[in-house]
Amino acid sequence: MKAEDHLKKANEIKGSIDVLKDDEQHVIAVVELSYGLAFHLIAYGLDRRSSEHRDTHSGLPAFLRKHGQSEVATSFERLDTLRHGRWYGGRGDGEVVREAMKIIDLIERWATG
Repeated sequence: MKAEDHLKKANEIKGSIDVLKDDEQHVIAVVELSYGLAFHLIAYGLDRRSSEHRDTHSGLPAFLRKHGQSEVATSFERLDTLRHGRWYGGRGDGEVVREAMKIIDLIERWATG
């Protein structure tokens, strides 16, 4: 997928999150969507910075670190931990959504800045 297509997908997902994020009934969906949003933002950002990216999340943190992007790798791993906790564990609450949104903000600033 081309970098601009990743950005287009990211913007579409972000719009969906904006609709759902204030309703605690959608915590699981918001965190899951945040993971997908982060992936597309990272693909876009990597392509901008190094002219290469991955079209899969598998091994993405190692790939980021290889390209000197440890902070983004750590943020993506934290988002993955939140995702696992919501998907396989409890429902979570607004605090989980707020943390996911902070991670997304960091990744988005990195990707587009």
